[in-house]
Amino acid sequence: MRRIKCPKPTLQRSISFYRSIQFITDQRALLKPFIDKLRTACNGRVICRDFPLRVWETEAPGGMDVYEMRGRLQVIAEEMAVSEDEEGEGDEEAFVMVSKRPSTSSSSFCRDCGTPAQSGHPSNHRVLPLQDAAQDMKTELSLSCSRLTEKITQMENFASNLEEIFITVEENFGRQEQNLEQHYSDVLQTLSQRNSENSAALQGQKKQKLEALYGQLLACGRLLDTSKELIESAQELHRCQNKHAFLQAVMPVIKRIEDFTKEEVELKVGVSMDFTMPTADLSAVKQMMESINVVPAPSAPVMNPQVVNSATTSSLRVCWSLFSDDTVDFYQLYCRQISEDITTETDQDASVRRVKETHCVVTDLLPNAQYEFWVTATNTTGISPASERAVYMTVPSPPVIKLQECVSCLEAALIRWDSGNTNPVESYTLELSEADNHSSVTESIVAIPTCECLVQLQPWKRYIINIRAVNIGGASERSQPITISTTGTLFHLLKETAHPSLSVSPDGFTMFYLDEDLPISEMVFSDTTFSSCVAVLGDLIPVRGQHYWEVEVDEWAEYRVGVAYEDTQRTSYLGANATSWCMRHLLTPSRHKYEFLHNGWSADVRITVQPFRIGVFLDYERGTLSFYNALLRQHLHTFRCCFHHYVLPCFALDKPGALTLHTGLTAPKYITHT
Repeated sequence: MRRIKCPKPTLQRSISFYRSIQFITDQRALLKPFIDKLRTACNGRVICRDFPLRVWETEAPGGMDVYEMRGRLQVIAEEMAVSEDEEGEGDEEAFVMVSKRPSTSSSSFCRDCGTPAQSGHPSNHRVLPLQDAAQDMKTELSLSCSRLTEKITQMENFASNLEEIFITVEENFGRQEQNLEQHYSDVLQTLSQRNSENSAALQGQKKQKLEALYGQLLACGRLLDTSKELIESAQELHRCQNKHAFLQAVMPVIKRIEDFTKEEVELKVGVSMDFTMPTADLSAVKQMMESINVVPAPSAPVMNPQVVNSATTSSLRVCWSLFSDDTVDFYQLYCRQISEDITTETDQDASVRRVKETHCVVTDLLPNAQYEFWVTATNTTGISPASERAVYMTVPSPPVIKLQECVSCLEAALIRWDSGNTNPVESYTLELSEADNHSSVTESIVAIPTCECLVQLQPWKRYIINIRAVNIGGASERSQPITISTTGTLFHLLKETAHPSLSVSPDGFTMFYLDEDLPISEMVFSDTTFSSCVAVLGDLIPVRGQHYWEVEVDEWAEYRVGVAYEDTQRTSYLGANATSWCMRHLLTPSRHKYEFLHNGWSADVRITVQPFRIGVFLDYERGTLSFYNALLRQHLHTFRCCFHHYVLPCFALDKPGALTLHTGLTAPKYITHT
């Protein structure tokens, strides 16, 4: 409810003053029995021993207001509570009743008479020991104070409600007064317009009449001039003395006069002197006068912003508000999807729904789409102006997990996914549960801003992971699940880093270097692809710990296997720079030669049995990179280096051949226990 200042402060102060006086008078009437009871019980004065400065005369409250009464009653209740505590400790003198009459020595008290019980007291009265009677009276007094306090609170709330109603009445009066003035202003404006129209019509009639009369006057003048000319000619001919000349000239003159007299002359006035009064159409004025006594047209509704979790992938709950005193028969809700080409959108593209309530669930919508809503209110008088427009969004579509881009190790997993939505998504939620327990979601990671998340896991377990996309409308359905096993390091080859001559299998585990070399002109290089070395990187999870994988090689393949920093030079060979470490196999005329290269230098190592399956063990904590003959469980070589950055597995073929990668394996015990 909106609050406005009262437009008539003098009237408001008068009403407030009258309400205050009436309120205090009612309170005095309600409190009088209670005060009389206190005066009788306490002989006119209550003195608290522990509060000697507080002395109250139990008189009528007089000018005391409700809040002061309430405070004093609260003090009395606190003192009574203190007295009860002191009585529990054995102090029977918590309150001293001071009376102008001498105290009685009776040890009992009559509840019915309200006086100390004397000998010969009626037997049917309730007589209690003095201490019990005092305790009962104190309890009754406390209950009375509580009830009185509760009643005062209720009256305070009622007074606040009355004040709000008073403000609302003033506000409604102002609006109705404004509407009335607007109605009469419209009526006067319409009457003035009709008067102007009628006056213009009369002016038109006057102009037509005067123009017709003026035309007749001109014609009459011309005839008079002609007649005068003929008379003058006849008179001049008549005065002629020459008979012969007279006879020659008289005949044409007589002919002209005869012809002129034969012409018919209109001697009637061609216009009427009366005016035709135009008919005044006052139906609009009548309708406006009648509308003063009917309900005014509604004000423009107000669209509410979208509430969190108020949508699904195909529906939206739309809400709006209206002034409380407006009467509405129904609403018309307009809905239009916001597309990328907003310049081509028009209001004619909007769908319309007729609604009775101030909310509506709109269905048959697209997921993660933006829709524009506006609403009008209608009653018997007319239609309100349209509301401001509000934008709502449906819930996004479920994300799509990229299986080949998800990597894991013993302690963590890096999950990547595709949003699958054209409009932006606010965040994502990752849900995981242990696959072996067949339980519901055991953990959720919320407010993930990008399409990837590194989640910490426990070793030797299997997890089921789902992703949800979240926007203001709510969370999407779960994505298709992915199962992650934390038994070893799982990764794939990064196709975007592969040399153009390399081919990577669809599963991302095998690389091929074909015999047919591509011409340089057909090779497409980028900043991430190798250009000199026919190599490719692996997508190892960025987690410091222990990682193990194996590489299956052919007998005659010349290869390089190892690790490298992500920013290793793409124009250099693996092992020939300071950012890569690798094991190299090459064929010589006499034997199979193996090198363990870093920064162009190789240790002197001779391998007598050719390995066909090479195990690579990376240990960040120890700073070691070890190579093994996985089939013979034979250690080949170990690089010792403090890796300052995360490294990625690297693989290269110096001549045509193939390498197959095996990941997700558990590191053998002969390696981890070394």
